[in-house]
Amino acid sequence: CRCKLSTNAEDNKSMSLFDNASNLLTNLLSGGRRFGFMPTAEGAVSDLFGRPLFFALYDWFLQHGSVYKLAFGPKAFVVVSDPIVARHILRDNAFTYDKGVLADILEPIMGKGLIPADLDTWKQRRRVIAPGFHSLYLEAMAKVFTDCSIRMKDKFEKLLNEEASSKGKDNMELDLEAEFSSLALDIIGLGVFNYDFGSITEESPVIKAVYGTLFEAEHRSTFYIPYWKIPLIEWLVPRQRKFQNDLRVINDCLDGLIKNAKETREEADVEKLQQRDYKNIKDASLLRFLVDMRGVDADDRQLRDDLMTMLIAGHETTAAVLTWAVFCLAQHPSKMKKAQAEIDSVLGEGRPTFESVKKLHYLRLIVAESLRLYPQPPLLIRRSLKSDTLPGIY
Repeated sequence: CRCKLSTNAEDNKSMSLFDNASNLLTNLLSGGRRFGFMPTAEGAVSDLFGRPLFFALYDWFLQHGSVYKLAFGPKAFVVVSDPIVARHILRDNAFTYDKGVLADILEPIMGKGLIPADLDTWKQRRRVIAPGFHSLYLEAMAKVFTDCSIRMKDKFEKLLNEEASSKGKDNMELDLEAEFSSLALDIIGLGVFNYDFGSITEESPVIKAVYGTLFEAEHRSTFYIPYWKIPLIEWLVPRQRKFQNDLRVINDCLDGLIKNAKETREEADVEKLQQRDYKNIKDASLLRFLVDMRGVDADDRQLRDDLMTMLIAGHETTAAVLTWAVFCLAQHPSKMKKAQAEIDSVLGEGRPTFESVKKLHYLRLIVAESLRLYPQPPLLIRRSLKSDTLPGIY
């Protein structure tokens, strides 16, 4: 459905009292349309609730163009989808902005991890983590990727056989995003923590807690007043109590993994760590690398924030990209055949390796095009720290 944003009488009848009150406050407190030449989205503000925020923003983009103002009483937001303006905000003039409400929402979950961190903290943390993604580690991870993918393939074959035997059908419906989420979680668990969630074949308390925190983060992103910061609210509201319990389950799991890694650490400098035989050691995880690199000085909170970021953010974006890539291929069968032909030619019947995957050039283009059409995440939030002039006339 589309947001009802036109100002004719028929559409105005469908607006709620909340919508009219919001528009009145906007005009009185935030200057109404007096925002340079920028159009202002107003009307059925209540349409923002009950569905992902991105849908409503996209509807307004279709009506108002690539740069418009969205106001709620005294608060105003500039919504940008123009690539030149986005580059100005995210790269050319990045020091004029911070992550604002995004950091506020994610900080209770990821602490000072890479996503909610400010620019200086991000640079520092990235320098610490980046050495872990060296070539020998990536080569060892190819086995993890393949093993988990085979798990999923076996699950699909089992489900298809059950469908055939019970209903005589040679096809079935699957929620691919959910399946790819399980795949990504298992890969991250083994590759980053040396921990097998087993989420492809079963549901664990940790995985349920991960999804619980994600749902709460999405819920908070649709509220414009951070009610969860009210004192004692986390104990008075059942939803917030569940969120705290979910965080406790995840943190207890990560703390246990960090404790085990530190108790069995073998300290070494970065160069020696990067030369380990990662294909044949028992624990080739990123956590093991970071603990051995930092040694006794490894900070538990920093490690947990970094690992939480990879666990929460890493699996969801990966699953979304895979889902959209399959969707695009399903819309273009000839491209799917071409991709399959490349896989057959490069891999044959053998297992994928780090080197062979690099030869799948057409498949890489498919992923890149899927990201261009359906970027993950579809929405980024920045807060202006001072006045700025955007490219164009804004």
